[in-house]
Amino acid sequence: MKLELQELSEKFNKQKSMTDELYESLDDLEQYSRKNSLEIHGVPEDLYTSAEDVVIKLSELLNEPIRGEDIDVTHKIYRGKNKPRNIIVKFISCKKKTAFYKKRTALKNMRISQLFPHCLAATALASKRLYINENLTPFRRYLMKEANQMRKDGMLSSVWSMDGKIYVNTSPDGAASRIYSKEDLDNL
Repeated sequence: MKLELQELSEKFNKQKSMTDELYESLDDLEQYSRKNSLEIHGVPEDLYTSAEDVVIKLSELLNEPIRGEDIDVTHKIYRGKNKPRNIIVKFISCKKKTAFYKKRTALKNMRISQLFPHCLAATALASKRLYINENLTPFRRYLMKEANQMRKDGMLSSVWSMDGKIYVNTSPDGAASRIYSKEDLDNL
């Protein structure tokens, strides 16, 4: 019985390892399909009629010109009842997406009234900060959430993603570490 239990245990461990590899491969493929996509958060829906126009206006504000020909598709993402919908944009070129995404840090000092000068003062005051994220898979979004919580708790200096890969710094002067799993975060 011990021998049989040992064999079954080895078989289980092999199958678990194979399953983990398959999940990782599937996540990699899904993230690759999102390679040219970004999410834009914080734009009140009542201020625009076309999501593509928001992307173009935002690109002008960030000094990274984007034309309609650079965009493959834009649409709103349903986030749940009574929550504002975010905009997802898929670019034709990864280079355009990356250039636009790198300008996201300039949004820290921008307000919705700069993007839509005609908006009411009440809307401008009620709106939250504008920000741009990569379109991550659910698993990578979970890792980002956990890493950002660690940053808020003071355990990490910075957290970011680039091309679907998640990076963290434990100190301002330290080297960046790429995060592949929750265990990687736990081992920092």
